Amino acid sequence: MVTSKLWGSELEFRRIVLRVVLIVIIVAGVTFTINNWFAGHKILAMVELLVVILSFIILAIHKKTPNLTLWSSVFLCALYTVILFGIFSASYTSALYSWLFIVPVLSYLLLGTKLGTLYSVFYVISGCGILTFRHIMQNSEIPTIAIVNVGLTLTAIWALSYTYEQKRAEMVKRLQEMASLDPLTGLNNRLLLSSIFEMLCDSLPEKQKSVSMILLDLDHFKKVNDKFGHGVGDAVLVDVSRIINSMRRRNDWAFRFGGEEFCLLIPDVTPSQASSIAERLRYAVEHTLNAEGFTANMTASLGVARWPENGQELSEIYKVADERLYRAKEQGRNQIVAE
Repeated sequence: MVTSKLWGSELEFRRIVLRVVLIVIIVAGVTFTINNWFAGHKILAMVELLVVILSFIILAIHKKTPNLTLWSSVFLCALYTVILFGIFSASYTSALYSWLFIVPVLSYLLLGTKLGTLYSVFYVISGCGILTFRHIMQNSEIPTIAIVNVGLTLTAIWALSYTYEQKRAEMVKRLQEMASLDPLTGLNNRLLLSSIFEMLCDSLPEKQKSVSMILLDLDHFKKVNDKFGHGVGDAVLVDVSRIINSMRRRNDWAFRFGGEEFCLLIPDVTPSQASSIAERLRYAVEHTLNAEGFTANMTASLGVARWPENGQELSEIYKVADERLYRAKEQGRNQIVAE
């Protein structure tokens, strides 16, 4: 799903979390590297130093990289591996196992529910397995209940982290839909127009770069509400959206701008094809509209513009299409203007 720029903050949220985590790990990593080096754990110190260097690299690129999830995955893989190595090599009394508690928290915050669950399952189970093997089976002085307590605490943190991320993701998705979809017709609303236009312009091959815009406005729609009521007027708008959806291709995009105005973005068609689509829409509205309670005739006026011939920016294309739409109105309505 293409998302509005309004919700680019979702990606920014993960960038901020990653930045904070990287800074914390750099500070902690430097501290542990120095401590373990002078304590004689030089292999562990060198491994921790590598994680610190990796953290510095990711910190330098995290603001601009388009592959944020990939770099987050690499970072967490390195961090969790060091944690497992430390648990295996250190004594139980060092309490290094407590770093396992951050595994589900960071996994879900940085990777989302699906990938976060995979990371949590692998590293939490591996950590508990190492604890059991290294400090229970090989050290009878440590009570089994100690490892059980660690496992129960991990399970609680895991469950809370998963629940939080799942509910947060559901809420963000719901807010995105509320912000980007017209609640009456289910079509995209105006907030998504700019994002989708840019996506179409950027994704088309060089030789096929064209996007046609069709603006459709229902003629005398106010009279429908006045004569039949707003409920019937809404039914007319819903049926117009049905007509539009039935005629558009899979890679075409449809919008309701509010009131009785609709818009289509149609990539990779010739000017004559765009005009033909507009004519089919006009005919369908006039002859196939079937809204419950509506017994009159409905017509539509349409304006057609084309990128890049009519302008380089979305605002320029829209202005041309809007001017042609109003020319269609002025020339008697129930027609299209494409030039």
